[in-house]
Amino acid sequence: MTKQVCIIGGSGFVGRAIARQCVDAGYRVTVACRHPEKARDMLVDGIRLMKADIADGKGLDDAMAGADCVINLVGLLAPAGRYTFESAHVLGTEHIIETAQRLDIPQYLHMSALGAGLVADSIYASTKGEAESRVHESSLNWTIVRPSVIYGYGDSFFNKFKMLSKFGPVFPVIAAGTKFQPVWVDDVARVFVQSIGNRHVTHKTFELAGPDVFTFEQLLHLLMESLGRQRIFVRVPDAIAKLLAASPLPMITLDQYRLLQHDNVVKGEAFPAQFGQAASVEKVLPTYICGLQPSRIQHKLSALRQSYRH
Repeated sequence: MTKQVCIIGGSGFVGRAIARQCVDAGYRVTVACRHPEKARDMLVDGIRLMKADIADGKGLDDAMAGADCVINLVGLLAPAGRYTFESAHVLGTEHIIETAQRLDIPQYLHMSALGAGLVADSIYASTKGEAESRVHESSLNWTIVRPSVIYGYGDSFFNKFKMLSKFGPVFPVIAAGTKFQPVWVDDVARVFVQSIGNRHVTHKTFELAGPDVFTFEQLLHLLMESLGRQRIFVRVPDAIAKLLAASPLPMITLDQYRLLQHDNVVKGEAFPAQFGQAASVEKVLPTYICGLQPSRIQHKLSALRQSYRH
């Protein structure tokens, strides 16, 4: 019988990659999100869209009914209205867990973040850690995935700085020496998809990162090289960066500034060998960051994904 997968928050950047790979693997996919009308393009792939709101739990029963596996991808980079870090990460996870336990869902996969619970003054990291605690306390067959910064076509990392680099030859850099280990979205998606129905991942936590460590400034140099742009990088002192983050129209939020004071790298194995090899950012970034046509992008990424599958 074909497995049915429900992806909560599946209309976003990571969710689309997971949904696509699930369809390729032959699974029936339901994507539950707040605004399914904005994700109608996903219907082309045979994906069912349903309206659900994890902040109050509405719609979760209908979306998750009959699922063999539920994937929770909901995460905020910044609070918006009634959607706070607490309501999205903690209360939202509680609502999903309660529904999954009531419906006797066989498997639950939870998207967390590298550094969850380890940066005390970051509300984002703290609530991600609290959400993990709720998962641990549940009776579900859970698996937790903690990725580093995720990049790929449509990302909010490299594309954000690509946009900011348009405004002149000088580029201010906050936390230039902070280390990152970016991981490709298709590699993250592969871990989720290969975990579906896999009893060997039950009650395990996987940290995901790319094969190489970069400082933030090195990543910006790589981005400019891929774009063919020359920029003068000016390091912003921490005191000024903190003031900028607290301004009415910040380049980054104060919470993001706090996260940037800590390296975002794994201490052990960068990418679990059981899921294959992670792609190199130097190879993937040029395939999408210059704005190639979608058909060319998909061709390049599909070929690259195949080369890293084993």
